[in-house]
Amino acid sequence: MAACQQEELPSGDGIGYLSLEDITVQAANVVTTRAVDEDLYVKISSNEVNHSYNPGATPSKIDLNAGTYTLKAYNAAYTEYQNWTSEDKGSAVYCLETSFTIEAGKVNYFKAEVPMINFGVRLKLPEGFNTAFPKNSFSVTVGNRTVSLNDGETAYFPHSESVISYTLSVTNTEAEENKKSGSNSEWENATIQPGTVYVITYDYATESLSLLAN
Repeated sequence: MAACQQEELPSGDGIGYLSLEDITVQAANVVTTRAVDEDLYVKISSNEVNHSYNPGATPSKIDLNAGTYTLKAYNAAYTEYQNWTSEDKGSAVYCLETSFTIEAGKVNYFKAEVPMINFGVRLKLPEGFNTAFPKNSFSVTVGNRTVSLNDGETAYFPHSESVISYTLSVTNTEAEENKKSGSNSEWENATIQPGTVYVITYDYATESLSLLAN
Protein backbone atom coordinates (compact mmCIF):
# COMPACT_ATOMS: atom_id res chain seq x y z
CA MET A 1 0.00 0.00 0.00
CA ALA A 2 2.89 2.40 0.67
CA ALA A 3 6.43 2.94 -0.56
CA CYS A 4 9.20 5.34 0.33
CA GLN A 5 12.21 6.62 -1.59
CA GLN A 6 14.92 8.69 0.10
CA GLU A 7 16.86 11.48 -1.64
CA GLU A 8 20.00 12.64 0.14
CA LEU A 9 20.49 16.32 0.83
CA PRO A 10 23.13 18.23 2.79
CA SER A 11 22.47 17.25 6.40
CA GLY A 12 21.90 19.80 9.13
CA ASP A 13 20.30 19.91 12.60
CA GLY A 14 18.99 16.36 12.29
CA ILE A 15 16.15 17.49 10.03
CA GLY A 16 14.72 15.47 7.15
CA TYR A 17 11.74 16.03 4.87
CA LEU A 18 8.58 14.18 3.93
CA SER A 19 7.12 14.74 0.47
CA LEU A 20 3.43 13.82 0.04
CA GLU A 21 2.99 14.48 -3.65
CA ASP A 22 1.98 11.01 -4.86
CA ILE A 23 -0.98 9.46 -3.05
CA THR A 24 -3.84 7.72 -4.84
CA VAL A 25 -7.24 6.50 -3.68
CA GLN A 26 -8.74 3.20 -4.70
CA ALA A 27 -12.41 3.07 -5.66
CA ALA A 28 -14.58 0.14 -6.72
CA ASN A 29 -11.77 -1.92 -8.23
CA VAL A 30 -10.43 1.08 -10.16
CA VAL A 31 -7.46 3.15 -8.94
CA THR A 32 -8.02 6.87 -9.52
CA THR A 33 -5.14 9.30 -9.04
CA ARG A 34 -5.89 12.33 -6.92
CA ALA A 35 -3.68 14.89 -5.24
CA VAL A 36 -3.36 14.24 -1.53
CA ASP A 37 -4.88 17.59 -0.65
CA GLU A 38 -8.10 17.22 -2.63
CA ASP A 39 -10.19 15.16 -0.23
CA LEU A 40 -7.96 13.44 2.32
CA TYR A 41 -7.23 14.32 5.91
CA VAL A 42 -3.64 13.53 6.89
CA LYS A 43 -2.24 12.89 10.37
CA ILE A 44 1.49 12.45 11.05
CA SER A 45 2.42 11.37 14.55
CA SER A 46 5.22 10.03 16.74
CA ASN A 47 6.04 10.17 20.44
CA GLU A 48 7.10 13.79 19.99
CA VAL A 49 4.83 15.25 17.29
CA ASN A 50 1.21 15.18 16.18
CA HIS A 51 0.50 17.04 12.95
CA SER A 52 -3.00 17.14 11.45
CA TYR A 53 -3.90 18.57 8.03
CA ASN A 54 -7.34 19.18 6.56
CA PRO A 55 -8.08 18.52 2.88
CA GLY A 56 -6.47 21.24 0.82
CA ALA A 57 -4.04 22.18 3.58
CA THR A 58 -1.42 19.42 3.43
CA PRO A 59 2.02 20.82 2.51
CA SER A 60 3.80 19.10 -0.37
CA LYS A 61 6.93 18.94 1.79
CA ILE A 62 7.04 18.66 5.60
CA ASP A 63 10.08 19.20 7.84
CA LEU A 64 10.49 16.44 10.44
CA ASN A 65 13.19 15.35 12.85
CA ALA A 66 14.92 12.08 12.04
CA GLY A 67 12.92 9.14 13.36
CA THR A 68 9.95 6.83 12.74
CA TYR A 69 6.46 8.20 12.24
CA THR A 70 2.91 7.00 11.63
CA LEU A 71 0.90 8.43 8.76
CA LYS A 72 -2.88 8.15 8.62
CA ALA A 73 -4.78 9.33 5.57
CA TYR A 74 -8.58 9.20 5.38
CA ASN A 75 -11.58 10.96 3.88
CA ALA A 76 -14.53 12.60 5.64
CA ALA A 77 -16.70 9.50 5.27
CA TYR A 78 -14.25 7.59 7.49
CA THR A 79 -15.28 9.78 10.43
CA GLU A 80 -19.00 9.32 9.72
CA TYR A 81 -19.71 5.80 8.50
CA GLN A 82 -20.10 4.15 11.92
CA ASN A 83 -23.11 6.42 12.54
CA TRP A 84 -24.92 5.88 9.24
CA THR A 85 -28.58 4.85 9.59
CA SER A 86 -31.08 3.33 7.16
CA GLU A 87 -31.78 6.87 5.95
CA ASP A 88 -28.17 7.21 4.76
CA LYS A 89 -26.92 5.71 1.52
CA GLY A 90 -23.36 6.49 2.58
CA SER A 91 -20.34 6.79 0.32
CA ALA A 92 -16.94 5.23 -0.31
CA VAL A 93 -14.73 5.20 2.80
CA TYR A 94 -10.96 5.53 2.41
CA CYS A 95 -8.34 4.96 5.10
CA LEU A 96 -4.66 4.04 5.26
CA GLU A 97 -2.43 3.85 8.34
CA THR A 98 1.25 3.08 7.84
CA SER A 99 4.69 3.94 9.19
CA PHE A 100 7.65 5.67 7.56
CA THR A 101 11.15 6.75 8.50
CA ILE A 102 12.83 10.14 8.18
CA GLU A 103 16.63 10.34 7.89
CA ALA A 104 18.54 13.52 8.57
CA GLY A 105 19.40 15.44 5.42
CA LYS A 106 17.16 13.33 3.18
CA VAL A 107 13.78 13.71 1.50
CA ASN A 108 11.43 10.75 1.86
CA TYR A 109 9.25 10.67 -1.27
CA PHE A 110 6.17 8.92 0.08
CA LYS A 111 3.92 7.01 -2.31
CA ALA A 112 0.76 5.25 -1.16
CA GLU A 113 -2.57 3.89 -2.31
CA VAL A 114 -5.35 4.65 0.17
CA PRO A 115 -7.78 1.74 -0.04
CA MET A 116 -11.55 1.84 -0.03
CA ILE A 117 -12.36 -0.11 3.15
CA ASN A 118 -16.11 -0.56 2.71
CA PHE A 119 -18.27 -1.93 -0.12
CA GLY A 120 -21.32 -0.80 -2.04
CA VAL A 121 -24.51 -2.31 -3.47
CA ARG A 122 -25.99 -0.68 -6.58
CA LEU A 123 -29.34 -1.28 -8.29
CA LYS A 124 -29.23 -1.35 -12.09
CA LEU A 125 -32.57 -2.17 -13.70
CA PRO A 126 -32.82 -3.36 -17.31
CA GLU A 127 -34.29 -1.29 -20.12
CA GLY A 128 -38.06 -1.12 -20.06
CA PHE A 129 -38.36 -2.24 -16.44
CA ASN A 130 -40.43 0.73 -15.28
CA THR A 131 -42.80 0.23 -18.20
CA ALA A 132 -43.34 -3.43 -17.35
CA PHE A 133 -43.52 -2.73 -13.62
CA PRO A 134 -44.80 0.83 -13.14
CA LYS A 135 -44.77 0.40 -9.36
CA ASN A 136 -41.58 -1.01 -7.85
CA SER A 137 -39.32 -0.69 -4.83
CA PHE A 138 -35.94 -2.16 -3.92
CA SER A 139 -34.24 -2.45 -0.55
CA VAL A 140 -30.91 -3.91 0.57
CA THR A 141 -30.18 -5.07 4.11
CA VAL A 142 -26.69 -5.38 5.57
CA GLY A 143 -26.31 -5.72 9.33
CA ASN A 144 -28.85 -3.50 11.06
CA ARG A 145 -29.34 -1.14 8.09
CA THR A 146 -32.04 -1.52 5.44
CA VAL A 147 -31.62 1.06 2.69
CA SER A 148 -34.06 1.77 -0.14
CA LEU A 149 -32.55 2.33 -3.59
CA ASN A 150 -33.83 3.66 -6.88
CA ASP A 151 -32.40 2.59 -10.22
CA GLY A 152 -28.74 3.66 -10.46
CA GLU A 153 -28.31 4.43 -6.76
CA THR A 154 -25.67 2.87 -4.50
CA ALA A 155 -25.65 2.20 -0.76
CA TYR A 156 -22.39 1.63 1.14
CA PHE A 157 -21.77 -0.68 4.09
CA PRO A 158 -18.88 -1.60 6.44
CA HIS A 159 -16.72 -4.53 5.34
CA SER A 160 -17.13 -6.01 8.83
CA GLU A 161 -20.56 -7.19 7.65
CA SER A 162 -20.59 -10.37 5.57
CA VAL A 163 -24.24 -10.91 4.56
CA ILE A 164 -26.10 -8.93 1.90
CA SER A 165 -29.82 -9.52 1.41
CA TYR A 166 -32.14 -7.61 -0.90
CA THR A 167 -35.79 -7.49 -1.97
CA LEU A 168 -37.52 -6.15 -5.05
CA SER A 169 -41.28 -5.57 -4.82
CA VAL A 170 -43.14 -4.92 -8.10
CA THR A 171 -46.60 -4.34 -9.48
CA ASN A 172 -47.13 -4.94 -13.20
CA THR A 173 -49.47 -3.15 -15.63
CA GLU A 174 -52.29 -5.53 -14.67
CA ALA A 175 -51.94 -4.58 -10.98
CA GLU A 176 -50.44 -7.97 -10.10
CA GLU A 177 -48.00 -7.80 -7.20
CA ASN A 178 -44.84 -9.86 -6.79
CA LYS A 179 -41.77 -9.91 -4.61
CA LYS A 180 -38.26 -11.19 -5.42
CA SER A 181 -35.49 -11.66 -2.88
CA GLY A 182 -31.86 -12.69 -2.97
CA SER A 183 -28.59 -12.67 -1.03
CA ASN A 184 -24.86 -12.98 -1.60
CA SER A 185 -25.06 -16.65 -0.55
CA GLU A 186 -26.38 -17.30 -4.10
CA TRP A 187 -23.35 -15.76 -5.79
CA GLU A 188 -20.48 -17.78 -7.22
CA ASN A 189 -18.16 -15.98 -4.82
CA ALA A 190 -20.20 -15.17 -1.73
CA THR A 191 -17.31 -13.55 0.16
CA ILE A 192 -17.69 -9.79 0.39
CA GLN A 193 -14.61 -7.83 -0.70
CA PRO A 194 -13.82 -4.24 0.32
CA GLY A 195 -13.30 -1.72 -2.45
CA THR A 196 -16.07 -3.33 -4.51
CA VAL A 197 -19.49 -2.17 -5.67
CA TYR A 198 -21.86 -5.11 -6.22
CA VAL A 199 -24.41 -4.39 -8.96
CA ILE A 200 -27.80 -6.09 -8.65
CA THR A 201 -30.14 -6.34 -11.64
CA TYR A 202 -33.39 -8.03 -12.66
CA ASP A 203 -33.28 -10.81 -15.24
CA TYR A 204 -36.40 -10.98 -17.43
CA ALA A 205 -35.61 -14.51 -18.59
CA THR A 206 -35.41 -16.05 -15.12
CA GLU A 207 -37.68 -13.46 -13.44
CA SER A 208 -35.12 -13.16 -10.66
CA LEU A 209 -32.50 -10.83 -9.20
CA SER A 210 -28.90 -11.47 -10.12
CA LEU A 211 -25.40 -10.08 -9.68
CA LEU A 212 -23.87 -8.25 -12.62
CA ALA A 213 -20.15 -8.69 -13.25
CA ASN A 214 -18.23 -5.57 -12.15
